[in-house]
Amino acid sequence: MTVGVKETRRRNLLLLAGDKYFRYYAKRRRIVKALEKLLREAPEDPYGAEAFGAVVAQATLHAMEVLRRAVIKARRDKLVYREFGVVYDRDLVGALDVARSVAVRSSGLYASLTYLPSSLNAPEYLLLRKLMKRSVKTAKKLAELLKSSGQVANEINNKIREVKRLSAPLPRGVTWLTCRDAGYVDWLRHACVSYRVLRGLLRGVAVARRAREGLDVVFLDWRLYEIYIYFLLYETMKELGYAEVECGPGLCRGGDLCFERGTQRVCIIFNKPHESSIVACYDRKPAERLRGRPDAMINGGRRIVVEAKFSSEPQYITLGRFKAMAYVYEYGADAGLLVFPDLEEKRTDLEDEATLEIYRYMQQNGGIAVVRLKDGRKIYLVKVDPAEGSSHSEADEKARARLTKVLTKYVAEKQNEKEENCDVDRILTQ
Repeated sequence: MTVGVKETRRRNLLLLAGDKYFRYYAKRRRIVKALEKLLREAPEDPYGAEAFGAVVAQATLHAMEVLRRAVIKARRDKLVYREFGVVYDRDLVGALDVARSVAVRSSGLYASLTYLPSSLNAPEYLLLRKLMKRSVKTAKKLAELLKSSGQVANEINNKIREVKRLSAPLPRGVTWLTCRDAGYVDWLRHACVSYRVLRGLLRGVAVARRAREGLDVVFLDWRLYEIYIYFLLYETMKELGYAEVECGPGLCRGGDLCFERGTQRVCIIFNKPHESSIVACYDRKPAERLRGRPDAMINGGRRIVVEAKFSSEPQYITLGRFKAMAYVYEYGADAGLLVFPDLEEKRTDLEDEATLEIYRYMQQNGGIAVVRLKDGRKIYLVKVDPAEGSSHSEADEKARARLTKVLTKYVAEKQNEKEENCDVDRILTQ
């Protein structure tokens, strides 16, 4: 595989899932953590902000929203937070401090122990105002870069005005405090994350397999791929006629996405274990932490586990194939899905050669292959490649069509219980 194909795959993946990244984490109310995870050292020159307007716009809006909430929390702390201290006054304003009162009694004063309001001129508030000013300045530059988007630029400017209005009471001044020392106050740490992300966005965005912590905005490709699959499943369920409903104890306890169509209900969970696991204990101790965590699990009468691998290495995809089978067994699933983008012609052992054989078949038969197990369950291998076709939108259409074809058999139709033959022509596909 050429470097050009890999680069196209990552670039298209960012186009397909970059803005969805923030929707995914916002739904879980973990947007600050999502922004923090983006702060890495770009392994190469990042893409310009203009080339990925939708991604940069969503990142900017969420960063400004985090900053807005940080300012609100800081102002709230000013009102409700109190520091325990000593007050000298002619009247008691708290518990009497006898020792200190004796020392100052000649002046007609009492020493009281009480709670005092925090000082607005504390260094944390001075740093917050500094961060606010820099963030607003950076957000204005980003809005200017995105002005061709129209509505998006207006939303960013609205956030800017709101932040400026809320931060007006913050004090002016110089402080020795920096973001490196701000971890002990949540709202200040969040403001620091917001500013760092905005500053990184101005330099552009990058996609990488791995990257150490830094000050650039870098999306990890494997994480983007998992989130892309998340939204593909969501869109597939909608295409099959299901309506999204609120997840609840009566429908799907702990579910991430829930759907209904007539009397049919479908629940999808992501990246977490489920109580249906057959793993019970080890050495007479609870073994919840030992349970598998499929990238997705679909429950709707029939159960399907999904494993996503953003890799072209035969060895890695082979491991994913066996991992999908392990999840099918552990969770008593009717089927397992292994989705991946491509496979390179690398021979290492017989198991990898078998995976390559399956992939060759997929290339000639619509990008889908099925491994049938003797107990009637199946492992589907599905090609979902952002670099397939002439554009990212064409690749997206092909991916959705394949997933729809597979899921229709489990969430939209009654399963054909007839035993199927496994002759040479049909051993890998229906």
